[in-house]
Order: sequence, then C-alpha cells, then structure tokens
Amino acid sequence: MLINWIKPIWTKPKHSAFTDLCVFQGKLYCCFREATNHISGDGIIRILTLTSEGEIQHENVLRLPEADLRDPKLSVTDNEKLLLLAYARHPDTNNVTRFSQPMTWFSGDGISWSNAKPIGDKNWWLWRIKWHAGLAHGFAYNRRQQRLKFYSGLPRRTFQLVQDEALSQEKHGLGYPNESDLIFLEDHSCVSLIRRDADSCSAQMGTAKPPYKQWKWQDLGEYIGGPVMLKIDENTVLVAGRLWREQGPKTALWCLDMKKAKLTLLNILPSGGDCSYPGLLKHENHIYLSYYSSHLNQNSCIYLAKINFPVSNEVE
Repeated sequence: MLINWIKPIWTKPKHSAFTDLCVFQGKLYCCFREATNHISGDGIIRILTLTSEGEIQHENVLRLPEADLRDPKLSVTDNEKLLLLAYARHPDTNNVTRFSQPMTWFSGDGISWSNAKPIGDKNWWLWRIKWHAGLAHGFAYNRRQQRLKFYSGLPRRTFQLVQDEALSQEKHGLGYPNESDLIFLEDHSCVSLIRRDADSCSAQMGTAKPPYKQWKWQDLGEYIGGPVMLKIDENTVLVAGRLWREQGPKTALWCLDMKKAKLTLLNILPSGGDCSYPGLLKHENHIYLSYYSSHLNQNSCIYLAKINFPVSNEVE
C-alpha cells in the first residue's frame, strides 16, 4: 500500500487525541479531543476544516460546561447536516465520574453549531453512528454491564433501542465488548467490528440483516483498539485501529476479508506510546487517515495520512 504522505496537522502542547474524519459539502473535516491529558476532566472538541493536502482552512471549538467531552465522531445526516457525536463525562472535583451522557451537535455549514442535545441512554457510551437508508445506527457499551446495545433512528429526533443485548459476556461468553464501527452492504446487511478488553481480547466481526436484532459473531484473532472501517467492495474492508506489539501500541491498517473473517496486516504507521483512534475515508480518489500519536517528544499530536486508492489491487 503506497502512502503519499503523513504529516502532523495539530501539534499544540495540550494532549490532542481520539480523531475522526468526515467529508461535508466537498470539504474535509477532522475532529478530536483536546485536554490536559488522556484522563483529565477538561476535554473540549476541536474541529478542523482541511484542504486535500492537510492545510487548515478553519477551526472550531465546542465545549460543554462542567463536562469532559470525549471521542468525537462526525457524520452527515439524512438531511445533509454535519452531525457531531461525543461522550460527555461529568466528573466531580476529584475527577471521578458522576455520570455520562452521549451528546450531539449539528451544523449546516461546518462553521456554526447548534446547542448540544442528548442521545441514547445515560452512562451508555454510544461510540459511533453510521447512516443507512435514511437512519443512523450504532452500538453503545457499558463496562459494568459487559454488553452492547444496538440503536437505530434519527439522532436529533427519535433514536430507539433495537437490540438490548447484541453482544455480551453473559449471552455470548465474550467479555467487555466496547468500541465499534459498522458498514452496510448492498442487500442492507450490516457488518460490525467490535473491540474487546477481556479474556482473549480478540476483536469480533458481527453480521445482521434488517431489522438488526439477530447478530452472528466471528472471532478475528487480533486485538484492535478504536476500530474504524472503510468498505472497498462487497467483500473487502479496510480497517484501521490500535495494534499491540512487544514494543507497545501502534496505529495500523489491515485488510478484512468479510467472507473468511480474516484480517491481513497491511501497514504500521509511524506511531507509539499513547496513540491511534483513527478516522478513515475516501476523498478525491485518495484514502485519508487521521490518528494521534505521542511517539515524538512524548507530545500527543494529530496526524493525517494520504494513501493511494484503489487499494484492492495492492491487497495480498
């Protein structure tokens, strides 16, 4: 896989992490959390408008009083608005979480943003939403409950619980499922990728047909943190996320053969220490990947990579 370039796009001294990418009205947007450190209670969301060469055209900041905003995700709604999803953690004076709530904001122009509005259930981390057939879909997790809930609907209107136990330790024997991504196929089937942090810690690939109440799970035999997927064709998906090696965590790219439920490692990007949580998309005949890393001077910065497309001919 040929990477055209990788460059830092945000190198301010604060801890910058947990990225996502989106194309809206022909422009490239990158969002991330900015805070004192990885676990501090002062997280804000920064949104950058970028050129195709990674130059910043505009920047925005979203805050919520007395909340630590975490893990922002961007998507384009059914009525062509830019939607931001983030998890608002409300800590006490000792930075112990009192409660948390997923929140959404929307914008019609990528510059001016609405007020925040809650979505989903309190203390259930709605990790990411993907749009299909006019509706948004996504998994939420709760560490104590050791299970995933699946939701569908319209985030700023009615967002409903579809399956209360899509994947769980109790029902499936698979501990602590959490971060997720999903794609949709031409027959409207949904394919999901789930991080786990218990027992074997191996990621799971799930498949379900509408109305997405019955999920089948296959073990991928690899740990993937902060997974994100980009569909190449009806059988092939590009996956990015955190990989663990003896020297520590890295940001990596895999090819996923969905029919075989098989991962093939393609590339390990320059990264290390506190790192990964990528965004991944196709834009102007290239693939763009955002991530954060602290491999240089122990300063957690935001990076953007531009990758040749198509990648299917390069996948072995």
